[in-house]
Amino acid sequence: MHWYAAAQLSSPATYFQTAALCLGVAVTLIAVGRHQRRTGRSIGNPGEPVRVADALLPEAPPSKGTRVAGRLYLFAGWFLVPGAVINLINGIRATRG
Repeated sequence: MHWYAAAQLSSPATYFQTAALCLGVAVTLIAVGRHQRRTGRSIGNPGEPVRVADALLPEAPPSKGTRVAGRLYLFAGWFLVPGAVINLINGIRATRG
């Protein structure tokens, strides 16, 4: 069976930049998703107790919807990891010739 030679569609730098971008977004989405799934609280609104005058108001209970959103962030993050690997491989192949 013959190996097919793929046409080089872009420069190696473009592949490496795309791989870095995919990996950066994937790491961010995975970190946010893990935090939301474990704690049930979003990154922007951590649900800490608030002090008003002399009274300490309790934090809101964790939301199930936030945990589901965390799982979706995890899925999207892990979906981008193979894209980063594929772009890295294509960049290495493009530099070799």
